[in-house]
Amino acid sequence: MEIALDRTYRVYRFLLDDVIGYGSALVMFASVILAIAEIIRRYILGVVFDWGQDAVTYFTVAAIFLYFAVTQARRSHLAVTAVLDALRVKGYTKTVLVLRLIVTAGSLALYSTIVYWGYPTIERSMLLERSTQSMVLLIWPFQLILLIGFTLSAVTCLFQLYQDIQAVRGKTVFAWAPAEEGLEI
Repeated sequence: MEIALDRTYRVYRFLLDDVIGYGSALVMFASVILAIAEIIRRYILGVVFDWGQDAVTYFTVAAIFLYFAVTQARRSHLAVTAVLDALRVKGYTKTVLVLRLIVTAGSLALYSTIVYWGYPTIERSMLLERSTQSMVLLIWPFQLILLIGFTLSAVTCLFQLYQDIQAVRGKTVFAWAPAEEGLEI
């Protein structure tokens, strides 16, 4: 069972890190190129695409939405760890592991709730044919990308919850996937 779960998580992380992560970076790069083109068109040529500003904004945001899950998987998301660090220094390792497990479970609940309530929002946007300010781009594809990002984050939290439960039990799983990023700021 552990071997199958480990392989599944490795494949998932490959897709997340190498496909979605680099895909997000590519979309972000394309948005920057479009923004530069819009600046040149506006200030040198005196014309703009009606949809250019909306496209830059929404594609940038979409890339960030997808990258949420990559950040979650690497556990390099924004976290306030002052209390956990203080407890760890004082030797309360088990307490730190339990608190991390609680945070992961809370994250899973939050992401799952957003996904659950997100589907009706997308359906409504599709039915109403809501569009951006330029009236060219539909809103629902960007909402769907947000929902995909949160769904991937929830799946990531499932794997991390298993990892955290095993850590509380004194077992190590997914040794190749660090339980903490360890960013020093």
